[in-house]
Amino acid sequence: MNLSAAALRRTAVALQAAAALGCATALHDWHDWSLAPALLAGVGVVLAVLGLAVAGAFAISLRGIGEPAETRPPLPPALLDTRPAPLTLPQALACYLREYAAVFRMFNWLQPFCSHRRLRPANAPSSRPPLLLVHGYGCNHAVWLDMQPALAAAGYHCEAIDLDPVFGDIDHYALEVRAAMARIAATTGQPPLLLCHSMGGLAARAALAGRGAPPPCRGIVTLGTPHHGCALARYGGGFNARQMRCGSAWLRALAARETPRQRAVLVSIFSWHDSIAGPAGTSWLEGAHHVPLAGIGHVSLLRHPQATQAALRALAQLSAVAPAA
Repeated sequence: MNLSAAALRRTAVALQAAAALGCATALHDWHDWSLAPALLAGVGVVLAVLGLAVAGAFAISLRGIGEPAETRPPLPPALLDTRPAPLTLPQALACYLREYAAVFRMFNWLQPFCSHRRLRPANAPSSRPPLLLVHGYGCNHAVWLDMQPALAAAGYHCEAIDLDPVFGDIDHYALEVRAAMARIAATTGQPPLLLCHSMGGLAARAALAGRGAPPPCRGIVTLGTPHHGCALARYGGGFNARQMRCGSAWLRALAARETPRQRAVLVSIFSWHDSIAGPAGTSWLEGAHHVPLAGIGHVSLLRHPQATQAALRALAQLSAVAPAA
């Protein structure tokens, strides 16, 4: 049985609630705590575990823990030229707290309970190309609910898809993306732009580099996509996680199929302090355009004002480009 991302997230929320209640019950029955403090302590334990998980993700991604040196992505001179100064302690703490809040909101509220919401329509008729939104690993289209109003305000008609099954093959997702692109082009008469988060960028690249004529496309903007794989994929479940391991055969085959023109209409927006798509350099793709950011975690890229503005600028840049052939 393949559960949807929303169902999996609701199950995770239920398990967190059960863990908090279990801690509260233990404190109440075994240590004679009154009910209210016991419940607060139980919730605190669950929130603390989430905090440790976010901190651990930062540590593994930024340091590439568990990733052999030979599989780590190279650091070309052009990438090193964008390296920012180290974050101060207040900046690092702010980055962590923003990511914690983004993770909690995204995985405990938006994805499990808000996937029924409709995307906001564009504010007015516009010459902007239509926009297809592609989510990342283990997620659904609700990840876009924070950023999408700004896209609609800029005149983009947005459509979003859910990549199923949750832990499936990225090449299968690519077929879903191709079908959505062809449908949008047929409906609107315009080749769409793609805005992709994390693994969604790999599915979009695979869609354009697949067999047969590429679907009509104005270009791709990726947010925190691990184009060379990421250290955390080693600890993830599913076929797609194995495909996203650093230096995987699937990633090498994808790169070999791409044409220079397809790379030329791709903009990779990434953060030097990404908490999942790391180590540094994984989002650098030779032949593409790059927008480096700093002090922003992986999930925060979906709602941080700097990331939103960077995405809008990249989309505007690609709007003037002829469809990729």
